[in-house]
Amino acid sequence: MIRRRPIFSWIAFALVVLGYVAIAGATIYGYTQTADAFVEGPPWFAVASSVGIIPVGALCLVGLLVGIVGVARREKPGWPAIVGMIFALPPLGGVAVAVYVNLVVTVACASPPGACG
Repeated sequence: MIRRRPIFSWIAFALVVLGYVAIAGATIYGYTQTADAFVEGPPWFAVASSVGIIPVGALCLVGLLVGIVGVARREKPGWPAIVGMIFALPPLGGVAVAVYVNLVVTVACASPPGACG
């Protein structure tokens, strides 16, 4: 049996870790951009989700796919691919919720004038 080096496993793990770093960076950026807002409790989640949705979604989706390739190749050790695939799922769910929230807010604030405030 051929022993395969865990190249795809470590790539998947690294991509998912970068996805979590992107989540943290977008959240911090969104909070700092809306910290001085005139509204009590600034909507930093909307800024963070709109700024961070593309890199987080892309990194975690590619990490999930590369992890699947690593598991399919039966790389040893296989734990980085499995951990990467497991940890890629919550950010992808967060991306789906962020898209839903942004769409609901956008539709609700579209008309009539003054509907959001």
